[in-house]
Amino acid sequence: MSGWIRLVALGAMLTLIGLPAWAQQTELWDRYLDRPRGPYRAQVVDAESKVPLAGAVVVVLWRRDRVYPFHMATENYAVREAVTDTEGRFVLDASDVEEGAPRRARRPEFLIFFPGYGKYPGKQVSPKGFTGGVFEQPGTVVELPRLADREDRRKNLLSVDPHSYSDTPFKDLPELMRRVNEESGAVGISPYPQTEKQ
Repeated sequence: MSGWIRLVALGAMLTLIGLPAWAQQTELWDRYLDRPRGPYRAQVVDAESKVPLAGAVVVVLWRRDRVYPFHMATENYAVREAVTDTEGRFVLDASDVEEGAPRRARRPEFLIFFPGYGKYPGKQVSPKGFTGGVFEQPGTVVELPRLADREDRRKNLLSVDPHSYSDTPFKDLPELMRRVNEESGAVGISPYPQTEKQ
């Protein structure tokens, strides 16, 4: 019996030792909105040359969790897009979305897409590691790598699914759809047909 007690004590001690590092890294991250967090902002640049990427599309998606008697479902709550300016900067004020957010609305997810470059998240050079809340802070720089290989560009493009952000992406995300179709043509993929009613 004393062997079990030692094992439990050792496990508890290791958990306590590991907790401060985890808590510091995630800053006790809460995925749910507790208050309006925007405006969201950053600068998007070429990872190698540091030249600003003007015209990069930034998609911001809020989801919400719905709790039912025997399960929970996640659904899209709101989506917005912005385009970077000549200095590669974007600012997106979403106070109207976040002030009226329903219960269990999650903090937003971000997509940054620019033809010929790796997307954020997933392909960026920086920021790396845990990026929760990074767009809430001034001074954030997102470095995207140029994708010279056509197959890399195809894979990157195929990892972007506009319908995961909106049921009507041509209506809700016109800049994203324009850029996705532009990249589709460049890498030999059929563009998305515009079948939505406007």
